[in-house]
Amino acid sequence: VREGHASLGVCWDAAELGTLQSRPYRSDQLCIVVPAGHPLARRRSARFEQMLDYEHVSLPVNSAVQVMLQRKAAQLGKPLRHRVIVTNFEAALRVVRAGLAISLVPREVAELPSAAYGLKLIALAEPWAERRFILCHRGAETLSPAAQLLVDDLASKAAA
Repeated sequence: VREGHASLGVCWDAAELGTLQSRPYRSDQLCIVVPAGHPLARRRSARFEQMLDYEHVSLPVNSAVQVMLQRKAAQLGKPLRHRVIVTNFEAALRVVRAGLAISLVPREVAELPSAAYGLKLIALAEPWAERRFILCHRGAETLSPAAQLLVDDLASKAAA
């Protein structure tokens, strides 16, 4: 967006925006997904540190979430053990369903499949588990009419 290759971007509100303008978009809540028989399955919530005792199925290690998780694990002095690295949340949930690892995914991504797969969702009891996203652009005057309509529509749905 900054370089003009895209008119509009969606990113975490913690991103360095520089001169970009932004509007609130939406938020999500990260949760732990485990098989029904897993030792954490009886819990309603758990800390990130408790997850580090188990192997994880993760998205690519360069993704923003994985970089953040690696940093958090390093701060706790524990490794983040990857059993499997997959390219999407559906694949991650299938690995959890097979009982091979646990995963950290957005709650809204996991709610429907977890019910069908018999998985347990556990709240992640960390202040950073709630992620807020923003829409960013170089300025309203740089947006095409279509892009401005998209920004307005996305922002209005977020407000609702």
